[in-house]
Amino acid sequence: MSVVLGKYAPLFLKLDALNGLSKDGGACSYLIEGEDDDGLNLLARLVAARLAGIPDERATDDYADIVVYPTPEAAKSKKEEGKRAVMTVDDVKSLLSTLYLTPFELNKRFYILEHAESMSEILQNKLLKSLEEPPPRVCFILCASKALLPTVESRCKTLRLPPFSVETTEEELLKFHKDEGAVKLAARASRGNIGLAEKILADKDFGATYLAALKLLRTATGSKRFSSVAAVYDKFTRDKIDSVLGIIEYLLADIARHLSGLSTVFDENDIHSACGGFTPYSAAACTQHVRDAKRRNSLNCMPTAVMDTLMLKIMEEKAKCQRS
Repeated sequence: MSVVLGKYAPLFLKLDALNGLSKDGGACSYLIEGEDDDGLNLLARLVAARLAGIPDERATDDYADIVVYPTPEAAKSKKEEGKRAVMTVDDVKSLLSTLYLTPFELNKRFYILEHAESMSEILQNKLLKSLEEPPPRVCFILCASKALLPTVESRCKTLRLPPFSVETTEEELLKFHKDEGAVKLAARASRGNIGLAEKILADKDFGATYLAALKLLRTATGSKRFSSVAAVYDKFTRDKIDSVLGIIEYLLADIARHLSGLSTVFDENDIHSACGGFTPYSAAACTQHVRDAKRRNSLNCMPTAVMDTLMLKIMEEKAKCQRS
């Protein structure tokens, strides 16, 4: 679990997902869904604490009977390599081999599976029987930012981690960060996901990445300007492209809202400056092109080719609007 994020536990304790959870809770397998990986991991610890009868203020302490996969050591190693931790075959084998151990200090042994969506279908199927009928003193808590197999989801009680409001996120961040401008941008860019907001604040280049995404949408106005557009991302790494694509998707959603007369999440002046050539429909249509680009980038397609294709698609959508 993110040690940094643990300081936000008081905010997460107000979530409806924790209502009704007690030491005598009936369900033995839980699935926590949401977009914020770090937030999901923190909420999983709070759920385990409620079910174990641990005081809320000690929910993030270490306990022998709260077992986390991938292991903290593996997660740290992946982070140092700049990669995301994933559930492996060895993790599942280790988990299944210890299911019948007697709890050491709590009423049950709690298995928290972070990034559960990273499991292959084969690994998810290996867990099916255990999820449906866990040993008497075992509780599973799966954290997933994407869908799992329907058979897995049907065997779990589902809890949802919704984003916090941007205002609430900003208020909480300001308790621990002094740069109001950076906090405001992080709260908006994270769409109310505290864990993501913390990562944004830790990224000293995020402001420049945001401005690059904004510039791309402003300048993607026709094929004659393509060289100017391409110059913005020509030296970007794959990870940088992924960050830019995430911001572009959010900006397009705000453009559609702004052109429809609705309030925006990002600064309204920024959004207004990027609206040229768009209609609400074309901006919304372009978000699908961005999702396609994110998928191709994750499949190790050449980053510049991914961006070239996306920018041409955006220009094409704008041209359709001009012709109609």
